[in-house]
Amino acid sequence: MYVQQIARAMMQEINIAQKYWEKAVHTPIHILNKAHIRPNCGKTPYELWHGKPTTIKHFKAFRSECYIKNNDEKLRKFDARANEGIFLGYS
Repeated sequence: MYVQQIARAMMQEINIAQKYWEKAVHTPIHILNKAHIRPNCGKTPYELWHGKPTTIKHFKAFRSECYIKNNDEKLRKFDARANEGIFLGYS
């Protein structure tokens, strides 16, 4: 229920289409696993699972501007190497 409330708030805040609900749900799950400290042991779920501390410096704002690397082998010398996009979640 908690994750659903966060996802709903994120979607309403940025006025995004409901077809992106899966991305909106996956994002708070990723954030909670990396940054939410468990009260009984003082560690994040990531630390408990992997045995090492996590980093959150890669976090980006949901629906922020991002660039996707273009890996097309047919690119010419002056073709764009990245495409503009909208960040909708973590892989």
